[in-house]
Amino acid sequence: MSQSSLDLVDSVLDAAADLITNDGYGAVTLASIASRAGLSVDEVTETFPTANDALVAMLNREFQGMYGNIVENIERDPRGGLLSRMYTYILSSVYERPLAKTLFVIDREALNSIMRNAHSFVYVPNVGIRSELIEALQAAGMVRSDVDARIVSSVLSACSAGMALTAPHDDLDLIIDGLSTLISRGVDADVDDTTPGKAVFFDWATSLVARSKDD
Repeated sequence: MSQSSLDLVDSVLDAAADLITNDGYGAVTLASIASRAGLSVDEVTETFPTANDALVAMLNREFQGMYGNIVENIERDPRGGLLSRMYTYILSSVYERPLAKTLFVIDREALNSIMRNAHSFVYVPNVGIRSELIEALQAAGMVRSDVDARIVSSVLSACSAGMALTAPHDDLDLIIDGLSTLISRGVDADVDDTTPGKAVFFDWATSLVARSKDD
């Protein structure tokens, strides 16, 4: 794909993201995307035959960007290989990115609508802490051996859902820090080197991004 084609794609996805964030899912059409991007409808449809095709690509890009930022934060953090730190960066990535916050917190129906209309797109991005990740961290010595990964995953999912339902929060930083502290005290292993945990998260995030691209 030429640079001009890449620039066009970025313009379309930026326009779709702006519409979702500021005007809502119902405002997204090929015509509105083209208008917001400063393009003709024909230019948009050369790459994205339908508005939802553009929205799926937008969702993929956002998901990949989120996990790219999370991985960078984890790599920079000396304690980044621990579950408590991962959860902190995952929550922060959702609440600090306008599009992610809209899709995963403010207007989850928009995300559901995109997925319902994406007949060939079967992978739904997940920003939660899955039990398989916790088990992998456990095997790497980053999570206490006496912890039940499925229970921890369910509890963290409930916490995340509760935060979404009660948003916005004036004291969001305190809430995230408090949850991280609870995870640190109850789940994290007592280790000095968290490098193995960073490798586990990198492999897990890479597999999710690769899957979203394939689907």
